[in-house]
Amino acid sequence: MGLPNIRERCLVWTMPWLAPLIATLISWVLSPVLPKANYAMIYLAGVLLTAVTTRVKPALVCAVLSFLTYNFFHTEPHFTFFMVHQEDILTVTLLIFVAVVTGHLAARLREKVIALEDSSRWNQQQMLLAQELAGCVNGPSVMKTLAQHLTQCFSFTTQTYYPGSDELASLTAKYGLSSPHITSAATEVIFKEDKARVLVAFNSHRGCMGLLKIESDAPLTSLQRSGLDGFIGLARLAWSRVVLSETLQQEITVKEREQLRSALLSSISHDLRTPLATMIGSVSSLIELRDALDQAQQDELLQNTLSEAQRLNRYIQKLLDMTRLGHGELTLDRDWVGLDDILSVVIKRSKPLLQDVTVDISLPPEMPLLYVHPALIEQALFNVLENAIRFAPPGTAITVSAFTAETQLHIDIHDEGPGIPPESWDSIFDMFFTMAHGDQYPAGTGLGLAICQGILGAHGGSASVFESDSTSGTTLRLSLPLPETQLSSKSDDDDTYTGD
Repeated sequence: MGLPNIRERCLVWTMPWLAPLIATLISWVLSPVLPKANYAMIYLAGVLLTAVTTRVKPALVCAVLSFLTYNFFHTEPHFTFFMVHQEDILTVTLLIFVAVVTGHLAARLREKVIALEDSSRWNQQQMLLAQELAGCVNGPSVMKTLAQHLTQCFSFTTQTYYPGSDELASLTAKYGLSSPHITSAATEVIFKEDKARVLVAFNSHRGCMGLLKIESDAPLTSLQRSGLDGFIGLARLAWSRVVLSETLQQEITVKEREQLRSALLSSISHDLRTPLATMIGSVSSLIELRDALDQAQQDELLQNTLSEAQRLNRYIQKLLDMTRLGHGELTLDRDWVGLDDILSVVIKRSKPLLQDVTVDISLPPEMPLLYVHPALIEQALFNVLENAIRFAPPGTAITVSAFTAETQLHIDIHDEGPGIPPESWDSIFDMFFTMAHGDQYPAGTGLGLAICQGILGAHGGSASVFESDSTSGTTLRLSLPLPETQLSSKSDDDDTYTGD
C-alpha cells in the first residue's frame, strides 16, 4: 500500500531529464514564430508536468536541468553556461525561482492526493474485511477470512493452526501466547512480532483456540505494521462476537435441555399415570367384584386393561425411539422395499385403533422402490396415521396417496379432522407439543410426529403440513429422496430412441 508501482518509478527517473529535452525541441521548432522571451514558459510547463506526475525531488531536479538547458541553448554565448546580457540573467533567475516554487507546490499537492487515494483504498479494504468478518459464525472462519485478506493486501504468507496440532502447542509455549486467566465469555487476541514473522493467537476461556502465523519476505515496514494492526483489530472484534455467541448458545442449549428434562418428567408422570390408573381400576374390580360381575362386564374390564396396556407399550416405545434419536444412536439398516409393502404392515398395525374410521390407499401403478430402513419408515408412517386416526371424526375416511416429483417421493396422509392453525404448522413436529380439541379429540403424547420428523431427517427427507383448515381437514406430507440408481435408470429410459 502506498508504494510506487512500476509506472511511477519510470516517471520518477525519466521525467526530470525528458521534460527539459522535449521543451528544448519544442522551442527550436517554434523559434521562427515565437519570441525568445517566451521560451522560459515552455521550460516552466515541463517543470509543472514533472511535478504533477512525480514527486517533489524529481520536480526540483527538473527545474535545475531546465535552468541549465535554457542557459546552454538560448542565452548568449550559445552552447555555454556563461551569460553576458543582464536580461538573460534576470530571465534565468526568474525561471529557476518560479520552477522551484511551482514544482514544489504541485508535487506536494500530488503527494497529498496520493495519500488520500491510499487512505480511501485502505478504508475500502478495511470495510470489505469488516463485512466478511460480520458473516463469520465460528472461530476458524474468522481466522480464514483474516488470512485471506492479509495475503491479498500485503502478499504475506499465512498458516493457521488449530487445537490438537503440535505446532500450536510449541509456538504457544515458546512465545507465551496463551492466557490461562480468561474468564467465561471473555476473549483475548495476542499479537507477537518476531523479525519478519508475526504470530496472532486467538484465546478464550478454553485456552488458545487457534494460531495464525504470518510471514513476510522482509521485516515489516511501519506502513505494513499499521495496516496489520488495523486488520487484527477488526479480527479481535469478530472473535469476541463469535465467542460470545457460542457461549450464549451453550447457555441456551443447557437451559433448553433442562426445560426438556422437566417437560419429559412431567409428560411421563402424566401419561404413565393415566393408563396405569385405568388398569389398576379394572384389575381391582375383577378381584374384588368378580362374583357380582357378569361375563360381559368382566370381558369389558379385561378389554380396557389390554387396551391401556397396549397404549402404555406404544408410549414407552416412542420414548425409547426418541431417546435413540436424541443421542444419535439411530443406525440405518437400508434395504430395497416397496411403499405398498410398508403400508400393508402399517394398516395391519393400526386396525385395532380404527373403530369407525376407514383408510383408503391410492398408489400409482408403478411406484419406485425405496432404499430405506423399512422398520423405521414403517414407524414414521404409523405415527402419522395414528395421529390422523385420533383426530378423524367417526364415519370418515383417511386417505393415503403417493406420487413422485423429480428426486422425491411424496406421501400424503389426509384426515377430515378439525384442522391445525397455521401458526402451529411447524410446532406440531416439536417434542411434547400437543393439541386438544375438547373431549372429542384428546391430546396425544407429543412424541409421534417428532419421531417421524427425526426418522425422515435421518433418511434425508422431511415431514410438513401440506394443507389444513377447519372444514376440509389436514394433509401431512412425508417426503423421501429417491435412490440415485433409479433416477439414472429413469433418465436413461427417457433418453432412449425407439425409432418409427
